[in-house]
Amino acid sequence: MTLLEIIIVLGIIGVIAAGVVVLAQRAFDTKAMSDLANNANTVRIAVKDAYGPSGQYPAEAATDTAKIANSAALLTDTKTPIGKLTALGKISPDEALNGISGNYIDIGPGKIGDKDNAGYFIVLNGLNQQQCRGLLNQVGNQWDYVAVGADHEAAGHYSSHTVVLDALASGYNGATTGEGGATGAHLGVDGIYRSLATPTGTGPTATGGGDNLLTPDLVVGACHNDSANALILGSR
Repeated sequence: MTLLEIIIVLGIIGVIAAGVVVLAQRAFDTKAMSDLANNANTVRIAVKDAYGPSGQYPAEAATDTAKIANSAALLTDTKTPIGKLTALGKISPDEALNGISGNYIDIGPGKIGDKDNAGYFIVLNGLNQQQCRGLLNQVGNQWDYVAVGADHEAAGHYSSHTVVLDALASGYNGATTGEGGATGAHLGVDGIYRSLATPTGTGPTATGGGDNLLTPDLVVGACHNDSANALILGSR
């Protein structure tokens, strides 16, 4: 085999290897997002099961939640909502984890009307733009309240949140008509996309209302172009 033939063969091997790495990374990302979607749903059921009968949802402990380093620490934690759910046997440490950021899922109370803890929310932090959009598309319509935070919440960090579940959907921009022509509905890079709010106006140009269907065409406009997106999901 000549030197040229050896170089060609090595080049082909390199191209194949690069393709395998890309496919493997894509498969890993897909599984990580699927696992996180499943965990979010499991936490949702656990919160409702534990706190629903009393109607008193737990106070957020964002800083303490971000500090939980591993499953051993989680199993001895009774300060945070996620730790309490684990202590109650409602979820396992694996189900409590955001495997993308490596943090355990932050939980807090959601206000409806005049009641401060009439519902609850969870926070999925440390998402890149594609992961954030993918999860919005996958689970967004299953929740009463859906938002992407304006604060950047990278892996290892949670901000404190004040969530009003019936706030106007500030991140959902409804269709408009005018002299410049019609503009289709679109999402901002952050803000509230779904909520329990009553819309202002009627028909396709109604604004602020929370019962919005999140479609792929809308979701592509959401989320910041970094790895510090926080997806906030709430329910009553």
